Amino acid sequence: MTKRSDEYFQTLGNELGLDVQPDDEGSCLVAVDGGFGVTMHGNDEAGRMEMSAVVADELPEDAGYSDVLDLLSMSLGPLFDAPGVGRDPESGAIVLYALFPFETTTPADFAEAVPQFIDRVRGLADRLAALKNKE
Repeated sequence: MTKRSDEYFQTLGNELGLDVQPDDEGSCLVAVDGGFGVTMHGNDEAGRMEMSAVVADELPEDAGYSDVLDLLSMSLGPLFDAPGVGRDPESGAIVLYALFPFETTTPADFAEAVPQFIDRVRGLADRLAALKNKE
């Protein structure tokens, strides 16, 4: 049985010139230059595509008040059709994520959003790494 998310993965693969194949759970890890990976998940039950990436193993201890305010502002991103940020309660990792509902996002929209998401991951990872290097 074909899942709706299959079309999103296929369009992304065509756009990237790669064979993008999700695993049995509907997830695909894309390795990106710089040593991080972006996980894409086709959540057909929820009716959406999901992307996430760890941008830091933990919040740097020297993160200032303004840095934390910026992260808190980003946490509301999904309310405004933008990526959000959160802290994984088990590992403490800082994760950037984005949700793409099938109802409002075409496969082409999703394929276009992936490189933009990767750029945001790089930017936030670099910003948090710079804070950690200040320690």
